[in-house]
Amino acid sequence: MNEMTSLSTLTTTLLHPARQTAQALFAEVDGARAVVIATADGFDLAHAGHQTIDPARLAAMVSSVSALGDAASRETGIGTPRYLVIESSDGRLVVRCMQVQQQALVAVVLTDKSVTLGFVLSHLAQAEQLMNAA
Repeated sequence: MNEMTSLSTLTTTLLHPARQTAQALFAEVDGARAVVIATADGFDLAHAGHQTIDPARLAAMVSSVSALGDAASRETGIGTPRYLVIESSDGRLVVRCMQVQQQALVAVVLTDKSVTLGFVLSHLAQAEQLMNAA
């Protein structure tokens, strides 16, 4: 199976759950600016939000950050990364590395600085469960 067929199959089976999950995360996390669900290699599957961002570009950048987190975790012997957090002066970029239908995905929530980190982490864990139940 070539890469295009593989991506097409992946997109077909995960597109609807990814869209539902992105919409639910955006609705449930007060202070969320944007949500992106993407493949671990950087392909945007679904997104929601009111901040003007390029979801395809964010998916590609988060893929790189995720790969860096994976390499650092492996090098230090701390296991498989589950979350990556970039905290900046005006908000956070919170990434959940997850396995859905045996595929590596990332869920990204861009928040303002008022949002409690634990609240976002909890909702991202629930999002993974929802996608696996779909």
